[in-house]
Amino acid sequence: MKHFSRVETHTALAVLALLALFAMTGCAARTGTPELPPASPMTETARLDYDYLVYQDLIHQLQRHIQEGESSKLTVEQVNDLHARAVEALDRVIAAAPSPQLYADKAAMFWNHPDGTGQSRNALKEGLERFPDNRMLTVYLANSYVADNRVDDAISVMDNYLDRHQDDLEARERLGQMLMDAGRDAEALDVLKQIPEKDRTADALYAMGRVQGNLGMRKAAIANLKKAVAIDPEYTEAMVELAYQYELAKDYVAAEEIYSTILDQSESFPEARLRLINLNLKLNDPGKALDLALSGPPTKSFILDAVLMFINDGFFAQGSTVLDMLTSGGAVPAEYYFYKAVIADEGENDPAKAMGFLDQVDKTDRLYPHALRFKAQLLAAQGKDAEALAMAAEGKRLYPDASIFYILEAGLLKQTGDLSGAELSLRQGLARLPNDPELTYELAMVYEALGRRPEGLALMETVIRAHPDHANALNYVGYTLAEENRELDRALVLVTKASALDPENGYILDSVAWVHFKKNDLAKAWEYIRYAVDVVEKDPTIWEHYGDIAAALGKVKEARKGYNFSLKFQSPQADEVREKLKQL
Repeated sequence: MKHFSRVETHTALAVLALLALFAMTGCAARTGTPELPPASPMTETARLDYDYLVYQDLIHQLQRHIQEGESSKLTVEQVNDLHARAVEALDRVIAAAPSPQLYADKAAMFWNHPDGTGQSRNALKEGLERFPDNRMLTVYLANSYVADNRVDDAISVMDNYLDRHQDDLEARERLGQMLMDAGRDAEALDVLKQIPEKDRTADALYAMGRVQGNLGMRKAAIANLKKAVAIDPEYTEAMVELAYQYELAKDYVAAEEIYSTILDQSESFPEARLRLINLNLKLNDPGKALDLALSGPPTKSFILDAVLMFINDGFFAQGSTVLDMLTSGGAVPAEYYFYKAVIADEGENDPAKAMGFLDQVDKTDRLYPHALRFKAQLLAAQGKDAEALAMAAEGKRLYPDASIFYILEAGLLKQTGDLSGAELSLRQGLARLPNDPELTYELAMVYEALGRRPEGLALMETVIRAHPDHANALNYVGYTLAEENRELDRALVLVTKASALDPENGYILDSVAWVHFKKNDLAKAWEYIRYAVDVVEKDPTIWEHYGDIAAALGKVKEARKGYNFSLKFQSPQADEVREKLKQL
């Protein structure tokens, strides 16, 4: 929260207050100096100004301590004392002359305090008892709930305020933004639409565009984002979102133009450069993408993000060139060897070379457990199952509280057909790490493979209760309900939320399409299945779904295409797919 000033102190009162402050320091008078007469009692106004000056002085000392960082000479005890005295002084000012801003100032003093946001919230509630219709305190109180991940409480605060102030468009806009940030896109859009079109700010239009994009309303999203940028041509976040929506709509020329504009306006926004790199890779122009990467910021985070893009699109040589930028600054980070190993394995098909790079990762480095896992996967890919399992066991021994090695071991056992052994490994992990969402998810998938779907579904339900933002678990439950043709409304809510959490996951897009298909909403099903096959091009089940949806729409040519691709990519239900082809 922001600090605001409270009182404009007249010069005479300021001098009086400072003299009083000096008198209280206990400084002794010089020998021979006549004694001053006793100070007259302060007036109420002077006392108010004095307390506020004391508060301001203490706050400035705390701010200076924060700015100095490790060079500050204040002890923890001294800092706590300054904070306590500042609160006491501010409380005296509030008692004499309460105002919404003073309560906001008090809340701000506890916002990042070790005691947590609870004390901030108490100050805001106290302020709202005196000033129940103050928008600033209402929004700050809602924000305090958001900070504690209590989104429903935050929304309740805003709803109660808006019931009394239905014409407060700024508060309505803020509620819409809160719902957007909470991933509740449909609700956010409903709230934001209540703002009259002529009164929509650039922020409101940006929020509308974002949630419409998340909901698959591509044209409406683009229209609102263009309006936001028209109002504020330097609104970078809106420009990035607009370009991204153009990408999803496959209007790559428009997207590239916007990203280039962002780079021209500011080099301090690496996200735009990364998007432009990704776009040029989609346009099969790796040379231009490489130039953009090499001229980008020489930070490790940017370099690794760029390298990952090249790797994901299969441009391994260019990715390796960008990665070499990490060797120019002295010590070579472990990430360099890790990514070189990925390039050697996936791009050069040289697992021995990849193992050599992984051997360069020091045992003390945080990436070492990931290097161990990668080594085990390389060994398994070469058919060295016993060595791979030994590597996984070594990981479990060194890192008994790391879920990745139980998951790794279970995955290796599943590959060899030992589903019972995979179940045992995951249960060992859960005994060590009870309720771990990833271990629980993997165990549910083992149950699915064992034909014990009810047990797997029950486990997945526990995951989404404890971790409501676990996209894969949400997707599993939603897709399973659709497969069993029950609770389809709930299934749609679950897979839609999963897609909002992971919008570029083709498997989740397939689930959204499939639930719409089961609900007989064929237009939506067709829209989403086309997105899915664009993202995941070689999955036989997704192509079979493509064929089923096309057939239901009477699109015989497209249905034939879907079924043929399903067979091409080794459908496990090949006989059923061939039968569907015959029936077209």
